[in-house]
Amino acid sequence: MPQDVAVGFLYHATSGKVLLHLRSADKPPNAGKWAFFGGRSELEDTNDLSATWRREMREELGVTIDPMRIVSLRYGTYNDGTQWHDFYCDWPSLDEHFTLTEGQRYAWFTLDEALSLPNLAGYAREDLALFREHLIHHP
Repeated sequence: MPQDVAVGFLYHATSGKVLLHLRSADKPPNAGKWAFFGGRSELEDTNDLSATWRREMREELGVTIDPMRIVSLRYGTYNDGTQWHDFYCDWPSLDEHFTLTEGQRYAWFTLDEALSLPNLAGYAREDLALFREHLIHHP
């Protein structure tokens, strides 16, 4: 049975920056690319992809995210029946030091900087372009 997937990023509205991480070169999917944080659902998530993303953020960055602050960006179903959901969360500070447990490093980028990264994961490029359009129409 396929495992559903939840990924997302932190957004600092004052600076217009998003937090991404550079995936390990040997860790598919999107090995060696800048991507969102997240992963596959587990039993403890009780089929709630928001819970999956919150758990992954605790595991990968050491942060606790209030479920009321999570914003759904995009979701769907792959041909094999796997569901996916992409989220973001407004984040109050660029100064926080996170405890990265996966990937090579993390960094804050403006949307233009992120979208110009040659090694940005394809889904992340699509989502960030959609996010930028949303901000233009709903500042």
